[in-house]
Amino acid sequence: MKLKLLIVVGLLSSSLFADVKLQSVFGDNMVLQQNTSANFWGTASPGEKVTVSGSWGKSAETTAGKNGKWKLELKTPDAGGPFTVTVQGKNKLAFKNVMSGEVWLCTGQSNMDRAMSAFKDTQGAIADADYPKIRFFVVGKKASNAPLETLSGHWALCTPKTTAEFSATGYFFGLKLYKELNIPIGLVECAWGGTRVETWTPWEKQEDNPRLVKERENAAKRAQTYDEAEERKIYNNAKEKYEADLKAWDESDKKECRPRNPSFKQHPFQEQNYSSNLYNGMTNPLAPYTVKGAIWYQGEANAGNAAEYAKQLGLMITGWREKWGQGDFPFYFVQLPGFQTAWSNPVEENASWALLREAFADVAKNVPNTGMAITIDIGEANDIHPQQKSKVGERLARLALNKDYDKKDVAWTGPIIKSCEFKEGKAVIKFETGGSPLAVRNGGKIKGFALLGNNSEFVEANAEIVRDDTVEVTSDKVKIPTIVYYAWAQNPEGVNLMNKEGLPASPFRYGKKPEFNLLKQLMPEVEEEYELVYEINPKSALCKDGTKFIYKKDNSDKVKSPFKKVAYFLALLDKAGNTKYVFVEMDPFTDDVKKIGVPDKASGARFQCPVKNVKVKSNVPEIKTGDFPDGCNIEFWDCNYDGRNAKEIPGASDKYDFGDLMSNQESAGYGSMQIHNNKEKQSIICFNNFRAGENADLGIGNSGTPNADDWTFTKNANKYPVAELKVLIKK
Repeated sequence: MKLKLLIVVGLLSSSLFADVKLQSVFGDNMVLQQNTSANFWGTASPGEKVTVSGSWGKSAETTAGKNGKWKLELKTPDAGGPFTVTVQGKNKLAFKNVMSGEVWLCTGQSNMDRAMSAFKDTQGAIADADYPKIRFFVVGKKASNAPLETLSGHWALCTPKTTAEFSATGYFFGLKLYKELNIPIGLVECAWGGTRVETWTPWEKQEDNPRLVKERENAAKRAQTYDEAEERKIYNNAKEKYEADLKAWDESDKKECRPRNPSFKQHPFQEQNYSSNLYNGMTNPLAPYTVKGAIWYQGEANAGNAAEYAKQLGLMITGWREKWGQGDFPFYFVQLPGFQTAWSNPVEENASWALLREAFADVAKNVPNTGMAITIDIGEANDIHPQQKSKVGERLARLALNKDYDKKDVAWTGPIIKSCEFKEGKAVIKFETGGSPLAVRNGGKIKGFALLGNNSEFVEANAEIVRDDTVEVTSDKVKIPTIVYYAWAQNPEGVNLMNKEGLPASPFRYGKKPEFNLLKQLMPEVEEEYELVYEINPKSALCKDGTKFIYKKDNSDKVKSPFKKVAYFLALLDKAGNTKYVFVEMDPFTDDVKKIGVPDKASGARFQCPVKNVKVKSNVPEIKTGDFPDGCNIEFWDCNYDGRNAKEIPGASDKYDFGDLMSNQESAGYGSMQIHNNKEKQSIICFNNFRAGENADLGIGNSGTPNADDWTFTKNANKYPVAELKVLIKK
């Protein structure tokens, strides 16, 4: 009996003591950040003494806590090695061939994640990659809805085989540092293709974002019906079909697109783009491995929400720095290059990638110890993964060499706008040139500048370098410039401003659009007599979630019923500076102020009815002006419609005009906001497809097109630099 008891006690005692362990980022061949107090951490038995010693003569010790966790800091030597690091607890670990040098995180989405072997021009570099003092660590891909403490991966020496499978951007960055500094370099790749900045950011940094809170609520709803077995079945069937299709494609002439490999639909909480999931699964367990800094190539997945990107990236950087506890460690990122169809207009005002580039520039300017590698010259229209990763890595390395390694002779950036002054019809721009004077690629005329004048027309402009850091921009067509643009487009192919080191200038815009009040200018008496309810910019206003129109000004909460008159004013300023306008007043067709604006789903406004006591004023010769007690009608709805005159409006036909057939659909559709004088067979004001922004239908009078007097399907709003639509009431 005693023997059995002793065995049981022995087994229980052994279970209370665990071998000392470290995170997998510690191992043979690792690189430690030189000349610092490097973090080491792991687990052991509660209360167990742990000692970490370096063969360079330094050691540190601590005691594991009640939960078995321990952490300490070890003084590291000057760059060099190889060294051995010994960890002593109940057991003993020895990490061999350890180097002391510079450690950098390489992080982001696919343009950081893509390996050297994925690019055409890297084969020579792969073959030459025999640099045993450069070491790689690749963090295993893992998404998690809760912070993890462990990760997978191991350190590897730089050889042709290991380099072929390592980040191309990261490798060329590290190679440039190694050749310039001649010290060991450790590169830690922590990246995943197709991922948003939100998934790399701690949740506590973004939990006040309503959009992300809503996304999480939607994910929770999807999770309630998620069936992993069913999804696995769907995936297996799709995989079987894919393999058959791929075999047929391989045996074909390959004129058709290669079949796409299906992906397994994860549980909503395990998706890689669920907010904070990759921070939890990959970044959190990696920190606080002591590093010099980080490089970041990401943004493509956030193109649909570029307006938020600067804030989101800033939150992520701050969250990482707090987690690492190394202060404001260097954080350098890639400003996205050109992509998709090359530009054909001087400015693509709402281009998502142009807005993203501006966001990167804002972060570089406003977040401490950050910097931006400009790559506008090395994008590819048809490939979101451009080939020239050697230049990307080199430009990131220039930032680090100049700012962190005191290589002041290294040009660290291409030209970035510092200031701009509008004077004497010119935009005078001063640049930060990165230590190298301004130049023009291949000489000749500078391409890519545009001006916006006080008639709101974008005009291609002339630019001239007048000093090493200064450019003057002018145009005969713009006497009073208000905004200057450079390379402002999705793909501003051919832009050529750079410095003499060959580093390209960053795209930018500077200035402020002139404020127009065409109602006050053209009809001041109306502005004084009427009260503004809504002001609309038909070219840029969008419909939130397809249900609610976003107004430039919305005073509807201040307006109380009843009101005596409702009025509409539309003015259009064309590119030649000519303005046409129309003003329409009528008796109220509703006493609900929410329904006199743009008819959206949220308001529930749907009207196809006569309006009484209409008064029309206009400078358009074709418009019938004067008083019309009857004979006018409106067609306000948010749904689709067709041209049939189902209501038998007098004078209407079966083409799109003042007598159309409104759909009975409930969801938001094309949309119509039209005022007509059907007695005169004339449209007066037409604003259709009002979710389309630049491609909305917009017109005064009849359109003159064969099938649509009411401007349906004309998509012509982009023809007008300024469009002003106001909804007014008279008490």
